[in-house]
Amino acid sequence: MGEKIIAVNKDQNGDIAEVMTHTGRVISIQQAMQEAAEGKFDSITSLDKEGNWTIANSTGDGQPETGNNLDMLPSFAEAMHEGESLQ
Repeated sequence: MGEKIIAVNKDQNGDIAEVMTHTGRVISIQQAMQEAAEGKFDSITSLDKEGNWTIANSTGDGQPETGNNLDMLPSFAEAMHEGESLQ
């Protein structure tokens, strides 16, 4: 099973610059886009800096599923604060 994206860091234009995975790894959006194409994330097969993602075949019907909610994920600081409150 691949990593899950749990938080994002945006640049001054509001585009996603970096993502954080559930393992705590922080990578650039460009690296995340490459890793998604390589199948390294749990389900996501492509993504872009605006937060749009695609899952190639989520329901088994051969049709891709798409969404645009990665940009709604918490910031790194918010995600780290949430993690502290769970301990």
